[in-house]
Amino acid sequence: CFKPGNGFTYQIMNTQPEHGEVKVPVGLVLMLPENAGKEKLPMIVVPHGGPHACMSTSFFPSYGYLCKHGQYAILHVNFRGSTGFGHAALESLAGNAGSLDVLDVVAATRAVIDAGIADPDRVGICGGSHGGFLAGHCIG
Repeated sequence: CFKPGNGFTYQIMNTQPEHGEVKVPVGLVLMLPENAGKEKLPMIVVPHGGPHACMSTSFFPSYGYLCKHGQYAILHVNFRGSTGFGHAALESLAGNAGSLDVLDVVAATRAVIDAGIADPDRVGICGGSHGGFLAGHCIG
């Protein structure tokens, strides 16, 4: 699991998007460099694969490296359709893949930017499997 004190810390956050019929929060795991200070950070957004999976607080060495040594904020997004947020949230993605989940990733990114943590001019996105599908939608 994430171990604060190894060059980074993390926050568990939620944001409540206005879009979609099922009104459950979108879950976020935000990794931050330990010595970040008040400067707005560049951020890498990482929606998980699946889509019916979730991003836990498991440690990923590549993201830990980027956070600690690259001074990036790393945003892991659990969009609606992720497991662990109830049956209605899981089923809400059926027929809405490529729209609801994309809007959830955008809402999560905006929430971190609006909190003054990330620099809106320095945001990237990557992901594998369904996360890569979402990354493609977000940059396209």
